[in-house]
Amino acid sequence: MDKLKITNHIKDIDLKNKMFRVIDKANASMKNYDVRYTEFLNPHEIKNAISVLNSYDDVKYTVDGGYLEAERSIITIYPFYMNYEDVESDIKYIQINGNFKFKEVSHKDYLGALMSLGIKREKIGDILINDNFCQVVVAKDICDYIIMNLDKVSRNNVDVVEISKDDIIYSFPSYKDVYFTVSSDRLDCVISGLYNISRQESLKYINGEKVYVNYEKIISPSKLLKINDLISVRGKGRAEIIEIGDITKKGKIKVYARLIK
Repeated sequence: MDKLKITNHIKDIDLKNKMFRVIDKANASMKNYDVRYTEFLNPHEIKNAISVLNSYDDVKYTVDGGYLEAERSIITIYPFYMNYEDVESDIKYIQINGNFKFKEVSHKDYLGALMSLGIKREKIGDILINDNFCQVVVAKDICDYIIMNLDKVSRNNVDVVEISKDDIIYSFPSYKDVYFTVSSDRLDCVISGLYNISRQESLKYINGEKVYVNYEKIISPSKLLKINDLISVRGKGRAEIIEIGDITKKGKIKVYARLIK
């Protein structure tokens, strides 16, 4: 398949390169009559990958993040005559145990500890945090490496064991409610209110390609936001817009959002 033709509508270079890799795997699956796996992809990348794979008649694909509510997922690509039940999964599960009662350990801490081992972000799926342990969905080929090498998370000693899919405990993310007013529901205004930073600083994040809305990189500060939009600012965290409401007497727009811890 013609990579450039299939991805002509994609302007984000990073996303285009990821779709090139998806195309390569689909082509290899057709040529060699075998199973290929993508890296973990976010929902926006999954959406684009599905559009790419729907261009093929001779391959099937299945999206799997390891559990029902998964955010990040792997796409398994296999010949049209195979059934998914006959395909070996490329996903494994680990549990990181430790005594965290004296220091709260965040998603960022767990991810940082894993990546400090030299592991690419694309090899790591969802990170599910509980009080004294954390469960992580990972690519099969790095599971044993993590178990043997991860011994600390944010200065806390930990031990790591492999678990099964049935052991996964989904925990809803914790939030901090925030209320603020903005002059406009533009992206730069809302980021400024969300993180209590200046408009100039919010523009630096946007121009630096560090801002995502619903997992899509956004470089236009004038993008208008709406209810349920998920905003991610690299280095600042994520937030969800819950309500864009009434106008104050001074003409400001009331916004209710949740900062995801």
